[in-house]
Amino acid sequence: MVIAAETHRTRPMRFGLTTALPRGREFADYAVAVESVGFDVMTFADHLVPTISPFVGATTAAIATTRMHTGTLVLNNDFRHPVEVARETVSLAGVSGGRFELGMGAGHMKPEYDAAGLKFDWSGTRVDRLVESVEVVRALLAGHPVDVSGEHYQVHAGAGELVSPAPKDVPLLIGGNGTRVLQLAGEVADIAGFAGITHSHDASRVTLSHFDDAGLAERIAVVREAAGDRFEAIELNALIQFVVATSDRASAASELAATFNVPSGLILESPFVLLGTHDEMAETLVDRQRRYGISYWTVFDEVPGRTSALPDMAKVIALLRG
Repeated sequence: MVIAAETHRTRPMRFGLTTALPRGREFADYAVAVESVGFDVMTFADHLVPTISPFVGATTAAIATTRMHTGTLVLNNDFRHPVEVARETVSLAGVSGGRFELGMGAGHMKPEYDAAGLKFDWSGTRVDRLVESVEVVRALLAGHPVDVSGEHYQVHAGAGELVSPAPKDVPLLIGGNGTRVLQLAGEVADIAGFAGITHSHDASRVTLSHFDDAGLAERIAVVREAAGDRFEAIELNALIQFVVATSDRASAASELAATFNVPSGLILESPFVLLGTHDEMAETLVDRQRRYGISYWTVFDEVPGRTSALPDMAKVIALLRG
């Protein structure tokens, strides 16, 4: 088990809601509602399905709200050139008054690539591209010259030539489950995101590969080793896969376990699942921050096969903040 350092244990807890629903003209009102119940961040997924564009969603939410941050969780690096990512990010950082957080990942849903006629490379190649892309984006956001002659990107520009520097520092979240992605997070990110699951190459299967206590501890250790002395400055984020309000945790765990054909004990104790009454959920999150150092928790809005976690998490946030 990871024993969290004091800095991570005492970092203020943040809560995020990630969504991709195409809500239409009422979306701004929805963002205001999410802010009003206490969420700190509203993030947007990036998939080639009928959903709201992550940059459009984040912009709309930023304009409609006054306190809440918006962000991407996470951009599929293969869908955009890094110069365009930097340009959109700088624009959004300005529009939001510095309330935008950029999340980047390597992409994993092969059916989306196939449907759009995009080549889906093996994970090593996709991560190689992400590494190069992050180097370009970080330099552009900081207003530095860029001189990247990589296998995938060749960008050569003086300071401010392609993109104006961001008006404020934009936190960079790098999220995933693979070792190289988490090493990259440790090396350069402000926020490291953990999901606990692995998709097969064709995205036909989900494996709960790092879903238990030991698995999360090992993934955090990867970030810690890559980060070295900067580890304490990195905010740790976890994407909670299931939130179930119940007075019978054992029965709820058994139902979820049957879906994945795993022991119910794995679900019951997983740091990526919240089961119980709202009081129990609040106590669980406090304990998990103490144990793992994770202070930033993200839950899902409504997605196929599950209802939105927003109503239950709103009650949990209220309990934690009095």
